[in-house]
Amino acid sequence: MFRSISLAALAATAFSTAAWGQAAQAPAAQQAPPTRAAISQNINARFAELDTNRDGSLGTSEIAAAQTQALQRATQVQQQRVEAEFKRLDTNKNNQVSLAEFRAAIGSPRASETPAQMIAQLDTNKDGKISGAEYSAPPLANFDRVDTNRDGTLSAQEAEALRR
Repeated sequence: MFRSISLAALAATAFSTAAWGQAAQAPAAQQAPPTRAAISQNINARFAELDTNRDGSLGTSEIAAAQTQALQRATQVQQQRVEAEFKRLDTNKNNQVSLAEFRAAIGSPRASETPAQMIAQLDTNKDGKISGAEYSAPPLANFDRVDTNRDGTLSAQEAEALRR
C-alpha cells in the first residue's frame, strides 16, 4: 500500500514542500513558479536537515531516520484519508458501510460526453459525421508527438517519456 521512500523522494520534498509551500498560501493570481535558485536553496536546506551529524554527507542512519519520518507522515495522511472516506461512505452514521452505501458512493457508469459533444470535438470538416480519418487523427497525432525520432515505432525511451 505504501510506495517506497527513496532518497530522491526525500530530496524532492525540498522542492515540493518548501518551493511551493509559500506559493500555495498566496492567491492564485499572485503565484509565480519558483526559480532554480529558490529550488536549489530549498534542496540544500532539506539536505542540511537530513545531515543530522553535520558531516556534509548522508549516511545510512540519517537516511533511515528520514525514511522513518516520511513513512510516519505518509501513514498519518493515509489514515486520515481512509477515515474521512469511511465517514463519507457511512451515510447513516452507524460505523458500518453497507453494500447499498458503497454502491451509492460508486455510482453508475455513464458517458463523459454526449454524442453531439463527441461529434463537435472530432468532426473537423463540420459535416455532422465522424469519418474514419477524423476518428483516427487524434490518437495518431498523439503517437506522432511521442515518436520523437519519427521511425514509426515507440522505443523504450519514448514510451518511458510518455509515462512521465
